[in-house]
Amino acid sequence: MEEHDYVYQMRPLIIPGLVFLILYPLIIGGVHVFSKLPTLELRVLIGIYVISGLGIIILWVVGKSKRIIMNGGQIVFSSLLGEHILEPKDIRRVAFYFDDKGQEIAQIRTSQELYYVSEFYFPFPELMSDLEIFIQQYDIRSNLTRFAN
Repeated sequence: MEEHDYVYQMRPLIIPGLVFLILYPLIIGGVHVFSKLPTLELRVLIGIYVISGLGIIILWVVGKSKRIIMNGGQIVFSSLLGEHILEPKDIRRVAFYFDDKGQEIAQIRTSQELYYVSEFYFPFPELMSDLEIFIQQYDIRSNLTRFAN
């Protein structure tokens, strides 16, 4: 199996944050103009805005660095927060299921941690195909046959 690199999609996370950053000052400014908010309340609302903006920036930086690399006999989860390399012998089970929104998710269970692969990774269909091949190639326990039917 050759190496494939899958990146985390940022649009579903960042677009709502940017809409908030644009609309929040307009709404708070409108409320302040019509009702003259006390200084303390205005400072608290400005603080919420600044903290939200910093949170969105941090989320963007960390999310932009997230990737999954299918590298021959390894699955590598990589981001600014660290790198986790999974060998076939480390993986106890892989479970495929749909969440309440109908999105496909793969849960990779090791002896100590759970890793999730969702539709936020691009290109997702190719990632799922590579994961299925990986499971079959290394005879990893999964619900793949039940999930496919």
